[in-house]
Amino acid sequence: MYIDHIEIENFRTFRKSKITFCHADQDFVAAGMPKPQLPNMNLLLANNGYGKTSLLKAIALAALGPAVGKSGIYPYYLIRRESGQRELQRAVLKAGFRVHEQDGAPVSHIESCVEVSSEGDLEILEWTHGDQTPWHLVYSSGSDAFFMVGYGATRRVSKSNRMEQSGKSSPRAARIMGLFEDDYSLRPLNTWLPRYKESNQLRDRYVQVVHLLNLLVGKDNWAFTGKQDKEGEYLYGKKGVEVPFPALSDGYRAFLGWLGDLLFHVCETCPSGKKLKENKGIVMVDEIDLHLHPKWQMTVLQTLAKELPNIQFIVTSHSPLVVGSLEWMNIIVMKPGTKQSSTAKRIEWAVHGLDADQVLLTDFFGMDSTRAPGKKRTLKELTLKARKGDNEAAKELLEQMSRGVEAVK
Repeated sequence: MYIDHIEIENFRTFRKSKITFCHADQDFVAAGMPKPQLPNMNLLLANNGYGKTSLLKAIALAALGPAVGKSGIYPYYLIRRESGQRELQRAVLKAGFRVHEQDGAPVSHIESCVEVSSEGDLEILEWTHGDQTPWHLVYSSGSDAFFMVGYGATRRVSKSNRMEQSGKSSPRAARIMGLFEDDYSLRPLNTWLPRYKESNQLRDRYVQVVHLLNLLVGKDNWAFTGKQDKEGEYLYGKKGVEVPFPALSDGYRAFLGWLGDLLFHVCETCPSGKKLKENKGIVMVDEIDLHLHPKWQMTVLQTLAKELPNIQFIVTSHSPLVVGSLEWMNIIVMKPGTKQSSTAKRIEWAVHGLDADQVLLTDFFGMDSTRAPGKKRTLKELTLKARKGDNEAAKELLEQMSRGVEAVK
């Protein structure tokens, strides 16, 4: 399943907006844009408070289809509020999805309409599209259909079993609960991967997981060894040294923990007889660059998109390095609208390959300078003097542009 488009009305920061997404089956000519090098990647970009996370939540709710009302997701402040509004209106999410053989639907396109209504202080989720026939497998917990997983910005790894924490939600809703609950933890590798290694039927998928883990981590970093210590923790090696997962830095644990949980769901939902890269579905990640070193930020999306080419990725970020690794067709920008609202659009600006400073000065970020405010003022004053013929100011300007303001030994 891929999402083609979504229409959002009165949902958090969005008054009314329609967004079209990239995916492996997308007709880019019909969508009015060139085909990007990474057709399965979508980056949501905006200033804080302009709806990146809200859009991920909207997609997740719409993709649950008729199961949304019984998902166990507790809606909280999803309906948009405006000053002077006497009564709360309904929020409406209308989405179109591309479905595949593993989804078991009798058609290639299905629709979803989810409404969020208010009753007193409560908000209620309701699917209002009508015909549920194409969605019949959404109620089947053991089905490969409608694969979708989502991760919030507070994701963390816990020794507790994630699925044991999610008894109040349906199996499909459990995969996107991290977008709605801050304390939702990830499933550790050592709670599921040993079973794949020990099973003759699953051994090939174990090999694929190890391959993907080490590709995504990259060379000269802590690599997955496949070994376990006495407590069952996997060991990671670098230059002859091996350490257990809990001993890695926060950055490594955050990144590897998220990858381990993602690969679990990719494995569990991949149709029998198919390789992991053949699995189709939607993966959403809030703040993809969380804890990532700049080197990883520059490559993580390309590696994910190429190694899992049939997964549709929808991620958010504030990193200019992440933006510069993509093309404008991959990027959806949330801009301010009327009455503190947001609208989503694409900006036709050739951004792929620009350096971080150049990216920050494009309309994607809208900054007029990347220098510290004090330095910026100094340079402006010197520039004005130099324009009036002050040669000493011109020399000082050149020196100031090439160094910081603090003293050094």
